Amino acid sequence: MEFILQSKYNYKQHFIRDFFLVFSVILLSKSLYYETYGGNFLLIGFFFALAIIIIPNIKNLKIEKILLLYSFGLIALILINLETNYRSLFVLISRLMIAIIIIHLISFKRFSKIFTNIILVLSVISPLALFVIHFDLQSPLPDFNTIHEGDQERTLRNFIFFGVDELTLIKYTILRTTSIWWEPGAFQIFVNLAVIFSLINNNLSLKRYVIFAIAILSTLSTTGIIAFSILSLIHFKNYRITKKNISLYLFPLSILTFSFIFIGPLLIEKLNISHLSFISRYYDIIISINMLADNFFIGFGYGTSVENAIPYGEKLLGYDNYYYSRPSASDGITGFIAQVGFLGIIFMYPFLFPRYCNDLKLIDSLLISLTLFIMFNTQNFTNSLIFTVLTFYALTKNENSKLREIKNKVTNVSS
Repeated sequence: MEFILQSKYNYKQHFIRDFFLVFSVILLSKSLYYETYGGNFLLIGFFFALAIIIIPNIKNLKIEKILLLYSFGLIALILINLETNYRSLFVLISRLMIAIIIIHLISFKRFSKIFTNIILVLSVISPLALFVIHFDLQSPLPDFNTIHEGDQERTLRNFIFFGVDELTLIKYTILRTTSIWWEPGAFQIFVNLAVIFSLINNNLSLKRYVIFAIAILSTLSTTGIIAFSILSLIHFKNYRITKKNISLYLFPLSILTFSFIFIGPLLIEKLNISHLSFISRYYDIIISINMLADNFFIGFGYGTSVENAIPYGEKLLGYDNYYYSRPSASDGITGFIAQVGFLGIIFMYPFLFPRYCNDLKLIDSLLISLTLFIMFNTQNFTNSLIFTVLTFYALTKNENSKLREIKNKVTNVSS
Protein backbone atom coordinates (compact mmCIF):
# COMPACT_ATOMS: atom_id res chain seq x y z
CA MET A 1 0.00 0.00 0.00
CA GLU A 2 2.83 2.38 0.86
CA PHE A 3 4.43 1.78 -2.55
CA ILE A 4 1.17 2.49 -4.39
CA LEU A 5 0.55 5.70 -2.44
CA GLN A 6 4.11 6.83 -3.09
CA SER A 7 3.64 6.19 -6.83
CA LYS A 8 0.47 8.28 -6.90
CA TYR A 9 2.21 11.07 -5.03
CA ASN A 10 5.16 11.02 -7.42
CA TYR A 11 2.82 11.25 -10.39
CA LYS A 12 1.42 14.55 -9.08
CA GLN A 13 4.89 16.03 -8.66
CA HIS A 14 6.38 18.16 -11.41
CA PHE A 15 3.27 17.90 -13.60
CA ILE A 16 3.76 21.37 -15.12
CA ARG A 17 7.40 20.61 -15.84
CA ASP A 18 6.62 17.24 -17.41
CA PHE A 19 3.74 18.62 -19.45
CA PHE A 20 6.04 21.35 -20.76
CA LEU A 21 8.71 18.80 -21.70
CA VAL A 22 6.32 16.44 -23.51
CA PHE A 23 4.57 19.32 -25.28
CA SER A 24 7.99 20.67 -26.32
CA VAL A 25 8.94 17.28 -27.79
CA ILE A 26 5.75 17.37 -29.87
CA LEU A 27 6.24 20.97 -31.03
CA LEU A 28 9.93 20.42 -31.84
CA SER A 29 9.10 17.37 -33.96
CA LYS A 30 8.59 19.29 -37.20
CA SER A 31 5.41 21.07 -36.17
CA LEU A 32 4.42 24.31 -37.89
CA TYR A 33 5.72 26.24 -34.88
CA TYR A 34 9.08 24.50 -35.24
CA GLU A 35 9.27 25.20 -38.97
CA THR A 36 8.03 28.77 -38.81
CA TYR A 37 9.90 30.08 -35.80
CA GLY A 38 13.44 28.78 -36.10
CA GLY A 39 13.65 25.10 -36.96
CA ASN A 40 16.83 23.49 -35.65
CA PHE A 41 17.79 26.70 -33.84
CA LEU A 42 14.77 26.13 -31.57
CA LEU A 43 15.95 22.57 -30.96
CA ILE A 44 19.44 23.67 -29.98
CA GLY A 45 18.03 26.51 -27.86
CA PHE A 46 15.78 24.02 -26.08
CA PHE A 47 18.80 21.88 -25.21
CA PHE A 48 20.70 24.82 -23.70
CA ALA A 49 17.59 25.82 -21.75
CA LEU A 50 17.39 22.30 -20.31
CA ALA A 51 21.10 22.36 -19.54
CA ILE A 52 20.92 25.69 -17.72
CA ILE A 53 17.61 25.29 -15.87
CA ILE A 54 17.04 21.59 -15.30
CA ILE A 55 20.39 19.78 -15.22
CA PRO A 56 21.73 21.67 -12.15
CA ASN A 57 18.59 20.61 -10.24
CA ILE A 58 18.89 16.93 -11.13
CA LYS A 59 20.16 14.83 -8.25
CA ASN A 60 22.08 11.58 -8.76
CA LEU A 61 22.09 11.74 -12.55
CA LYS A 62 22.90 8.22 -13.71
CA ILE A 63 22.78 7.73 -17.45
CA GLU A 64 22.13 4.15 -18.50
CA LYS A 65 25.11 2.63 -20.27
CA ILE A 66 22.97 1.39 -23.15
CA LEU A 67 22.03 4.99 -24.01
CA LEU A 68 25.66 6.11 -24.04
CA LEU A 69 26.66 3.08 -26.09
CA TYR A 70 23.91 3.79 -28.61
CA SER A 71 24.79 7.50 -28.84
CA PHE A 72 28.55 7.11 -29.19
CA GLY A 73 28.14 4.18 -31.55
CA LEU A 74 25.83 6.14 -33.84
CA ILE A 75 28.09 9.20 -33.84
CA ALA A 76 31.16 7.03 -34.58
CA LEU A 77 29.35 5.31 -37.45
CA ILE A 78 28.40 8.66 -38.95
CA LEU A 79 31.92 10.12 -38.57
CA ILE A 80 33.46 7.25 -40.56
CA ASN A 81 32.08 8.81 -43.72
CA LEU A 82 33.89 11.99 -44.76
CA GLU A 83 30.81 13.06 -46.75
CA THR A 84 28.87 13.60 -43.52
CA ASN A 85 27.03 16.89 -43.18
CA TYR A 86 28.46 18.16 -39.87
CA ARG A 87 25.66 20.62 -39.34
CA SER A 88 23.18 17.73 -39.38
CA LEU A 89 25.47 15.79 -37.04
CA PHE A 90 25.50 18.69 -34.56
CA VAL A 91 21.70 18.76 -34.60
CA LEU A 92 21.64 14.99 -34.05
CA ILE A 93 23.94 15.34 -31.02
CA SER A 94 21.56 17.97 -29.62
CA ARG A 95 18.63 15.56 -30.05
CA LEU A 96 20.54 12.75 -28.35
CA MET A 97 21.40 14.92 -25.34
CA ILE A 98 17.83 16.25 -25.06
CA ALA A 99 16.49 12.70 -25.16
CA ILE A 100 18.89 11.58 -22.42
CA ILE A 101 17.66 14.38 -20.14
CA ILE A 102 13.99 13.65 -20.84
CA ILE A 103 14.44 9.91 -20.27
CA HIS A 104 15.96 10.71 -16.89
CA LEU A 105 13.15 13.06 -15.86
CA ILE A 106 10.04 11.26 -17.12
CA SER A 107 9.16 7.57 -17.16
CA PHE A 108 7.77 6.13 -20.38
CA LYS A 109 4.39 5.57 -18.75
CA ARG A 110 4.13 9.20 -17.69
CA PHE A 111 5.45 10.50 -21.03
CA SER A 112 3.04 8.33 -23.02
CA LYS A 113 0.00 9.38 -20.97
CA ILE A 114 0.74 13.10 -21.23
CA PHE A 115 1.51 12.69 -24.94
CA THR A 116 -1.80 10.87 -25.50
CA ASN A 117 -3.82 13.55 -23.69
CA ILE A 118 -2.22 16.32 -25.77
CA ILE A 119 -2.94 14.48 -29.02
CA LEU A 120 -6.50 13.83 -27.85
CA VAL A 121 -7.08 17.58 -27.54
CA LEU A 122 -5.53 18.24 -30.96
CA SER A 123 -7.65 15.43 -32.44
CA VAL A 124 -10.85 16.95 -31.07
CA ILE A 125 -9.99 20.42 -32.41
CA SER A 126 -8.47 19.45 -35.77
CA PRO A 127 -11.79 18.78 -37.66
CA LEU A 128 -12.57 22.51 -37.29
CA ALA A 129 -10.13 22.96 -40.17
CA LEU A 130 -12.76 21.44 -42.47
CA PHE A 131 -15.03 24.45 -41.84
CA VAL A 132 -12.12 26.82 -42.48
CA ILE A 133 -11.47 25.13 -45.81
CA HIS A 134 -15.11 24.94 -46.85
CA PHE A 135 -15.97 28.54 -45.98
CA ASP A 136 -12.50 29.95 -46.80
CA LEU A 137 -12.19 31.55 -43.36
CA GLN A 138 -9.37 33.99 -42.62
CA SER A 139 -7.24 34.18 -39.48
CA PRO A 140 -6.05 37.43 -37.84
CA LEU A 141 -2.85 35.71 -36.70
CA PRO A 142 0.46 35.71 -38.64
CA ASP A 143 0.72 32.84 -41.13
CA PHE A 144 2.75 29.67 -40.62
CA ASN A 145 5.47 29.09 -43.22
CA THR A 146 7.14 25.74 -43.87
CA ILE A 147 10.93 25.82 -44.01
CA HIS A 148 11.93 22.16 -44.33
CA GLU A 149 14.52 21.35 -46.97
CA GLY A 150 13.73 20.25 -50.48
CA ASP A 151 10.22 21.72 -50.50
CA GLN A 152 8.69 24.92 -51.80
CA GLU A 153 7.75 27.32 -49.03
CA ARG A 154 4.08 26.98 -48.24
CA THR A 155 1.83 29.36 -46.37
CA LEU A 156 -0.66 28.02 -43.87
CA ARG A 157 -3.30 30.07 -42.10
CA ASN A 158 -2.66 30.13 -38.37
CA PHE A 159 -5.49 29.02 -36.09
CA ILE A 160 -3.20 28.30 -33.12
CA PHE A 161 -4.20 24.63 -32.76
CA PHE A 162 -4.06 23.87 -36.46
CA GLY A 163 -2.91 25.32 -39.75
CA VAL A 164 -4.60 25.28 -43.14
CA ASP A 165 -2.57 25.14 -46.34
CA GLU A 166 -3.65 27.89 -48.74
CA LEU A 167 -1.83 26.46 -51.77
CA THR A 168 -3.72 23.15 -51.87
CA LEU A 169 -6.44 22.74 -49.23
CA ILE A 170 -7.99 26.21 -49.57
CA LYS A 171 -7.37 26.73 -53.28
CA TYR A 172 -8.83 23.39 -54.36
CA THR A 173 -11.25 22.90 -51.41
CA ILE A 174 -9.60 19.65 -50.32
CA LEU A 175 -11.20 18.65 -47.02
CA ARG A 176 -8.24 17.23 -45.08
CA THR A 177 -6.91 18.02 -41.61
CA THR A 178 -3.26 18.60 -40.74
CA SER A 179 -3.45 19.87 -37.13
CA ILE A 180 -0.19 21.65 -36.18
CA TRP A 181 1.85 19.95 -38.91
CA TRP A 182 2.39 20.85 -42.54
CA GLU A 183 0.45 17.94 -44.02
CA PRO A 184 -2.03 15.21 -43.04
CA GLY A 185 0.59 12.46 -43.30
CA ALA A 186 2.61 14.09 -40.53
CA PHE A 187 -0.44 14.54 -38.27
CA GLN A 188 -1.49 10.90 -38.58
CA ILE A 189 1.86 9.73 -37.15
CA PHE A 190 1.17 11.46 -33.85
CA VAL A 191 -2.42 10.24 -33.67
CA ASN A 192 -1.36 6.65 -34.33
CA LEU A 193 1.46 6.96 -31.78
CA ALA A 194 -1.18 8.03 -29.24
CA VAL A 195 -3.20 4.93 -30.17
CA ILE A 196 -0.10 2.74 -29.67
CA PHE A 197 0.53 4.30 -26.26
CA SER A 198 -3.12 3.76 -25.28
CA LEU A 199 -2.86 0.08 -26.25
CA ILE A 200 0.35 -0.33 -24.23
CA ASN A 201 -1.16 1.43 -21.20
CA ASN A 202 -4.42 -0.49 -21.66
CA ASN A 203 -6.56 2.66 -21.60
CA LEU A 204 -7.92 2.87 -25.14
CA SER A 205 -11.53 3.49 -24.18
CA LEU A 206 -14.38 3.54 -26.68
CA LYS A 207 -14.54 7.36 -26.52
CA ARG A 208 -10.81 7.67 -27.24
CA TYR A 209 -11.02 5.19 -30.06
CA VAL A 210 -13.81 7.15 -31.76
CA ILE A 211 -11.93 10.47 -31.37
CA PHE A 212 -8.75 8.99 -32.84
CA ALA A 213 -10.70 7.28 -35.63
CA ILE A 214 -12.40 10.52 -36.68
CA ALA A 215 -9.05 12.35 -36.59
CA ILE A 216 -7.38 9.70 -38.77
CA LEU A 217 -10.26 9.56 -41.24
CA SER A 218 -10.28 13.36 -41.52
CA THR A 219 -6.65 13.31 -42.70
CA LEU A 220 -7.53 11.08 -45.68
CA SER A 221 -4.00 9.72 -45.25
CA THR A 222 -3.70 6.27 -46.81
CA THR A 223 -0.76 5.40 -44.58
CA GLY A 224 -2.57 6.71 -41.52
CA ILE A 225 -5.71 4.68 -42.18
CA ILE A 226 -3.72 1.50 -42.90
CA ALA A 227 -1.73 1.96 -39.68
CA PHE A 228 -4.87 2.71 -37.67
CA SER A 229 -6.58 -0.37 -39.11
CA ILE A 230 -3.68 -2.57 -37.96
CA LEU A 231 -3.85 -1.06 -34.47
CA SER A 232 -7.64 -1.55 -34.47
CA LEU A 233 -7.05 -5.27 -34.98
CA ILE A 234 -5.04 -5.31 -31.75
CA HIS A 235 -7.72 -3.33 -29.92
CA PHE A 236 -10.77 -5.32 -30.97
CA LYS A 237 -9.26 -8.79 -30.86
CA ASN A 238 -8.51 -8.28 -27.18
CA TYR A 239 -12.10 -7.31 -26.40
CA ARG A 240 -14.80 -9.84 -25.73
CA ILE A 241 -18.03 -8.55 -27.22
CA THR A 242 -21.03 -9.71 -25.19
CA LYS A 243 -24.75 -9.01 -25.31
CA LYS A 244 -24.25 -6.34 -22.64
CA ASN A 245 -21.66 -4.26 -24.48
CA ILE A 246 -22.46 -4.95 -28.12
CA SER A 247 -24.57 -1.77 -28.34
CA LEU A 248 -21.49 0.28 -27.39
CA TYR A 249 -19.76 -0.86 -30.55
CA LEU A 250 -22.62 -0.25 -32.97
CA PHE A 251 -22.20 3.54 -32.96
CA PRO A 252 -18.44 3.72 -33.70
CA LEU A 253 -18.64 0.85 -36.17
CA SER A 254 -21.49 2.56 -38.03
CA ILE A 255 -19.42 5.79 -38.19
CA LEU A 256 -16.41 3.91 -39.52
CA THR A 257 -18.52 1.99 -42.06
CA PHE A 258 -20.21 5.18 -43.24
CA SER A 259 -16.85 6.94 -43.52
CA PHE A 260 -15.20 4.15 -45.47
CA ILE A 261 -18.08 4.15 -47.98
CA PHE A 262 -17.09 7.70 -48.95
CA ILE A 263 -13.36 7.52 -48.27
CA GLY A 264 -12.77 4.02 -49.67
CA PRO A 265 -12.72 5.07 -53.36
CA LEU A 266 -10.16 7.80 -52.58
CA LEU A 267 -7.92 5.30 -50.78
CA ILE A 268 -8.15 2.80 -53.63
CA GLU A 269 -7.20 5.55 -56.08
CA LYS A 270 -4.18 6.58 -53.97
CA LEU A 271 -3.03 2.95 -53.74
CA ASN A 272 -3.04 2.72 -57.53
CA ILE A 273 0.51 2.34 -58.83
CA SER A 274 -0.11 5.23 -61.22
CA HIS A 275 -1.02 7.66 -58.43
CA LEU A 276 1.61 10.37 -57.96
CA SER A 277 1.74 9.97 -54.18
CA PHE A 278 2.31 6.22 -54.45
CA ILE A 279 4.95 6.61 -57.16
CA SER A 280 6.79 9.27 -55.17
CA ARG A 281 7.12 7.05 -52.10
CA TYR A 282 8.00 4.04 -54.24
CA TYR A 283 10.77 6.03 -55.91
CA ASP A 284 12.06 7.14 -52.48
CA ILE A 285 12.60 3.52 -51.44
CA ILE A 286 14.08 2.48 -54.81
CA ILE A 287 16.59 5.35 -54.74
CA SER A 288 17.61 4.59 -51.14
CA ILE A 289 18.07 0.87 -51.81
CA ASN A 290 20.21 1.53 -54.88
CA MET A 291 22.28 4.16 -53.08
CA LEU A 292 22.85 1.71 -50.21
CA ALA A 293 23.93 -0.96 -52.71
CA ASP A 294 26.53 1.44 -54.11
CA ASN A 295 27.71 2.53 -50.64
CA PHE A 296 26.95 -0.60 -48.62
CA PHE A 297 29.46 -0.25 -45.78
CA ILE A 298 29.51 3.47 -44.93
CA GLY A 299 26.51 4.87 -46.82
CA PHE A 300 26.49 8.05 -48.85
CA GLY A 301 26.81 10.43 -45.90
CA TYR A 302 24.56 11.39 -43.01
CA GLY A 303 22.51 14.52 -43.64
CA THR A 304 23.34 14.68 -47.37
CA SER A 305 20.14 13.20 -48.78
CA VAL A 306 19.15 16.33 -50.70
CA GLU A 307 22.41 17.04 -52.52
CA ASN A 308 23.15 13.35 -53.20
CA ALA A 309 19.73 11.78 -53.74
CA ILE A 310 18.50 14.29 -56.34
CA PRO A 311 21.25 13.78 -58.94
CA TYR A 312 21.30 10.06 -58.17
CA GLY A 313 17.54 9.82 -58.67
CA GLU A 314 17.70 11.73 -61.95
CA LYS A 315 20.33 9.31 -63.23
CA LEU A 316 18.65 6.15 -61.91
CA LEU A 317 15.07 6.92 -62.95
CA GLY A 318 15.67 9.25 -65.86
CA TYR A 319 15.06 12.98 -65.78
CA ASP A 320 11.44 12.81 -67.02
CA ASN A 321 10.37 9.98 -64.69
CA TYR A 322 12.04 11.64 -61.72
CA TYR A 323 10.26 14.96 -62.14
CA TYR A 324 6.93 13.38 -63.17
CA SER A 325 6.46 12.43 -59.54
CA ARG A 326 9.41 13.88 -57.74
CA PRO A 327 10.58 11.80 -54.75
CA SER A 328 10.48 13.65 -51.44
CA ALA A 329 12.97 11.58 -49.38
CA SER A 330 10.09 10.57 -47.14
CA ASP A 331 11.40 7.04 -46.51
CA GLY A 332 12.81 7.79 -43.10
CA ILE A 333 14.05 4.29 -42.24
CA THR A 334 15.48 3.06 -45.54
CA GLY A 335 16.77 6.57 -46.21
CA PHE A 336 18.64 6.64 -42.90
CA ILE A 337 20.23 3.23 -43.53
CA ALA A 338 21.30 4.37 -47.01
CA GLN A 339 23.00 7.41 -45.44
CA VAL A 340 25.01 5.53 -42.79
CA GLY A 341 25.44 2.08 -44.34
CA PHE A 342 24.07 -1.38 -43.51
CA LEU A 343 25.05 -1.06 -39.81
CA GLY A 344 22.29 1.53 -39.58
CA ILE A 345 19.92 -1.44 -39.22
CA ILE A 346 21.32 -1.96 -35.71
CA PHE A 347 20.36 1.58 -34.73
CA MET A 348 16.86 1.21 -36.18
CA TYR A 349 16.18 -2.09 -34.43
CA PRO A 350 15.38 -0.69 -30.92
CA PHE A 351 12.85 1.76 -32.35
CA LEU A 352 11.08 -0.87 -34.47
CA PHE A 353 11.09 -3.52 -31.72
CA PRO A 354 10.75 -1.42 -28.54
CA ARG A 355 11.13 -2.85 -25.06
CA TYR A 356 8.08 -0.89 -23.90
CA CYS A 357 6.00 -3.42 -25.86
CA ASN A 358 7.44 -6.40 -23.98
CA ASP A 359 4.34 -6.77 -21.80
CA LEU A 360 2.09 -7.21 -24.83
CA LYS A 361 1.42 -10.46 -26.62
CA LEU A 362 4.01 -11.33 -29.25
CA ILE A 363 1.58 -10.91 -32.15
CA ASP A 364 0.51 -7.49 -30.81
CA SER A 365 4.15 -6.37 -30.49
CA LEU A 366 4.88 -7.48 -34.05
CA LEU A 367 1.82 -5.63 -35.37
CA ILE A 368 2.98 -2.46 -33.59
CA SER A 369 6.45 -2.94 -35.12
CA LEU A 370 4.86 -3.23 -38.56
CA THR A 371 2.85 -0.07 -37.89
CA LEU A 372 5.94 1.88 -36.81
CA PHE A 373 7.79 0.79 -39.96
CA ILE A 374 4.91 1.76 -42.26
CA MET A 375 4.50 5.18 -40.64
CA PHE A 376 8.15 6.15 -40.34
CA ASN A 377 9.10 4.87 -43.77
CA THR A 378 6.51 7.01 -45.50
CA GLN A 379 7.22 10.17 -43.48
CA ASN A 380 10.77 11.27 -42.73
CA PHE A 381 10.57 11.65 -38.95
CA THR A 382 13.72 9.67 -38.18
CA ASN A 383 15.57 13.00 -37.99
CA SER A 384 13.09 14.45 -35.51
CA LEU A 385 13.09 14.66 -31.70
CA ILE A 386 10.12 12.31 -31.23
CA PHE A 387 12.04 9.52 -32.98
CA THR A 388 15.12 9.93 -30.76
CA VAL A 389 13.08 10.10 -27.56
CA LEU A 390 11.07 6.99 -28.44
CA THR A 391 14.25 5.14 -29.41
CA PHE A 392 15.76 5.86 -26.00
CA TYR A 393 12.57 4.76 -24.24
CA ALA A 394 12.70 1.63 -26.40
CA LEU A 395 16.22 0.89 -25.15
CA THR A 396 15.33 1.21 -21.46
CA LYS A 397 13.18 -1.06 -19.36
CA ASN A 398 9.45 -0.39 -19.30
CA GLU A 399 8.17 0.98 -15.98
CA ASN A 400 5.23 -1.44 -16.12
CA SER A 401 7.68 -4.34 -16.08
CA LYS A 402 9.43 -2.85 -13.05
CA LEU A 403 6.13 -2.54 -11.22
CA ARG A 404 5.29 -6.14 -12.06
CA GLU A 405 8.66 -7.32 -10.74
CA ILE A 406 8.16 -5.40 -7.46
CA LYS A 407 4.65 -6.81 -7.03
CA ASN A 408 5.95 -10.33 -7.64
CA LYS A 409 8.69 -9.83 -5.03
CA VAL A 410 6.13 -8.52 -2.51
CA THR A 411 3.88 -11.50 -3.24
CA ASN A 412 6.75 -13.96 -2.81
CA VAL A 413 7.80 -12.37 0.50
CA SER A 414 4.22 -12.41 1.77
CA SER A 415 3.79 -16.06 0.86
